[in-house]
Parts: sequence; structure tokens; C-alpha cells
Amino acid sequence: MKFSFSRSMIIARREYMTTVRRKAFLFSLIATPALVFLSTFFTGKLAADDARAHQRQARVIAVVDSSGLYEGTIKPFEFTIAADPPPGGAAGAAQSATAGVTAGTPQPPKPSGAVVVPMVMRPYASQEEALDSLSAGNVNTVLVIGADFLGAGTVRRYENDTRVFTSSGDDRALRQWLLRNLLAAQVDSSRIDRVLKLGRSTDLYVPNRTGTTYELKDDAKELTGFFLPFIVGMLLSVSIITGGQYLLQGVSEEKETRILESLLCTVTPDDLMLGKLVGLGGAGLTLVGVWVAAGMVLLGTSFAFIKVELPAMLAVMGLLYFLLGYLFYASLMTGIGAITNNLREAQQMAMMFTMLNFIPFYALANLLNSPNGPLAVGMSLFPPTAATSMMLRLSAGSMTGAVIPLWQVATSLGLLALTAFVTLKLSSKVFRLGLLLYGKTPTLPEIMKLVRQK
Repeated sequence: MKFSFSRSMIIARREYMTTVRRKAFLFSLIATPALVFLSTFFTGKLAADDARAHQRQARVIAVVDSSGLYEGTIKPFEFTIAADPPPGGAAGAAQSATAGVTAGTPQPPKPSGAVVVPMVMRPYASQEEALDSLSAGNVNTVLVIGADFLGAGTVRRYENDTRVFTSSGDDRALRQWLLRNLLAAQVDSSRIDRVLKLGRSTDLYVPNRTGTTYELKDDAKELTGFFLPFIVGMLLSVSIITGGQYLLQGVSEEKETRILESLLCTVTPDDLMLGKLVGLGGAGLTLVGVWVAAGMVLLGTSFAFIKVELPAMLAVMGLLYFLLGYLFYASLMTGIGAITNNLREAQQMAMMFTMLNFIPFYALANLLNSPNGPLAVGMSLFPPTAATSMMLRLSAGSMTGAVIPLWQVATSLGLLALTAFVTLKLSSKVFRLGLLLYGKTPTLPEIMKLVRQK
């Protein structure tokens, strides 16, 4: 019996329609992106709301001044924080806050829509007395200013805060109070306001992507410079592995239930392999295609908000690497499913190969900081890691202006395509000869013997 493309397409259509009609498939198709979006949204929102709520609480603060520098200045004051957080979340809101001083010192202008949080300062003679008051619930915070404050800057803060994650802006009001009252007698209020804002008002200019001039550094784009490569690489890796897992599961289950024996009476092993590669692989690609489309819509909206454009060439290269990477790993999964006795053994063996696709994430910092470094180049030319590594390099280069040599991209694609073709040919041999092997998973020498047979 000779190979028949029409028979392969019949098998592919049957495998695809059977898979996509399953309730579990439809549930994964819809529920997975919705769950990821909702969990990400609510996690970020709850964390931001918790940080803002903590910063807006009126507090009674016990002050133990061992330095003597704040004698006569321990008085109530107001902490002003923006009503709505600026871009950057709770941390950005904390950074936009300013603190005012009472007792005759002019207050700095309050931002529009600002929330004024009163802070009551109470002097205490000793740390022990202040901590007892904290334990009794009479104060919210104990601030201990060390005797060597001017020399070593020793300041300790005590709170009954049981949160696992705290915001970096929680002590901003106290730090501004310390600075204002330390300089109040020597410096006018306008200079104090400028000192408080100095840490975040220095404009940093860096070379542009072409290196011809300098431009203002954009923190949002810098953050995107990390997340864009990470998200693109992760989407690519998950898509490749998910499509391959459908093939692995389909072949293993049918071999375990002896359905393949009946099928081989009417079709050739090559018909069966191509049909499953197209049908089950197409079902996996449909699943991840919807996920990727949903992710790109969200990414496009987010990047448009911060005025970052996704290069069209990045999408083209992503498609090429996805198809070649999928062909490489799908061929491996098909061969593994043919030589193992059950799904559990197949998944254990496949895990060793699928981990190769995620190795670039262990070297993520190096790939993003040095996209043309020897490690990045080597991993993008090594076929098992080429797809993810090169996409990380390309997306990082699109944000930082680093130029990835064209010969490296062409060589990477060529090596991956060649390896995928060889893997497909070898897997077809293993598939053809290993379908009827039952009872014992063949060893590596036995697999090599299968590969050498014609």
C-alpha cells in the first residue's frame, strides 16, 4: 500500500473535528485567556488598592528623638497624596505625594483632587515607652531617631504591619517630615520642596535607536523593553509545546487502546502520521492561536497607551519561528508517542525535550542586556532553543535599538528548518516501526536500530 495524501487529509479532518468538538477543548479555549486576564487584573488591582488604602490611613506616630535635632518640631502635619494614581500604579502614586508642615511654615501647593491625610506626631521619652504604646494600640507607628543621626543616619520604624508585601512609598511621609524639620531652621521652604522633588525630577537623556542624537529616556518604554521580549518568547514557547502535546496525547492514547492496529489495516503509517500531524497539530494551533490573538489584542492596547509600536517584522519572524519550531517539536512528540507504551511514559520522556524550549528564559537577563553577545548568538543558532532565543533577541532589539545581523537570523532559520526536516524523517521511521511495539519501551540502542532500518 502506497502513501496517499487524500487518505492523510481524511484522517486529519477527522482528528481535528473530533478534538475541537470536545467540551474540554472549548473550555480551555475560552476559560484559559479569561482566567489569565482576570487573575492578572484582580491581582494588580487588589495590590494597588491595598497599597493606596494603607498610605491614606490617618496615623498617630510616636517619635523618640535621641539626637535632639527635632526638639520643638514634633507637631502634627498633613501628608498630601494624589486622589487617582498616575501611570505606574501605587508606586507612582506614592512618588507623586508631598508632605506639608504646620506651625507657621508655608504649605506646598496640593495637586488637583488630592487627598489630605493627617499625621499626629507624639514625642516619647524612650523607645520602651513608645513600643508599649504601640502594643496597646495607642499609636500606629514608632519612629526612633538615633543619637548618631547626622553621622550615620540611623532611623528605625516599628509598626504592627503583618502584610507580606509592602509598598516602597509607605514611609515617604515620615522621610519628608524628617527632611523638612531637619532643614526648617536653616533653609527656606521653596528650597526644601526642590530637594524633596530632586530625586525624581532629573531628566535622563540617552542615545536614540540610531545613535545619532540623544532623547529623553521613557520609563514606560524601558519597562516594555523587558516585558515585550518576555511575553513574546513565552507565547511562542507555550504555543509550540501545546501543539506538540496534542500530538503526543493523541498518538499515545490510540496506541494504548490498540486503535492503531485497526487503522493500519486500511492506511499506511505515513498516511497516519501526516494526518495526525496536520489534524491534532491543527487543533493545538487553533487553541494557542486564540490565546495569542487575545494576548496580542491586550498587548496592542497596552502598548498603544504608552505609545509603543509593535514592529510588523517582529510578527512575521514570530510566525516563521513558530511554524519551524512547532514542526521540530511536533515531530519529536509524534516519535515519542509511537515508541512509548502509555501516556504517562510519553509525558515523562517528552519533558526532557520540552524543557529545552524554555532554557532561554534562564538566561533572560543576558539575552536582553547583550542581544549580540556570544551566549545569545549561540542559543539562537542551536535548533532546540533557536525559536525562543531569537525572538527574545529580536524583540529586545526592537525596543533598545540593537541590530541583530541578518546573517544570524537567516542561519538560525536555516538550521532550524534543516533540523525540523531531519527530525520529521527520523520520527516517521520510528513511528512506522514503533506503532506495534507493546509491553516494553525500547532503549536508545533499539531506537537507533529502528532509525537505521529502511
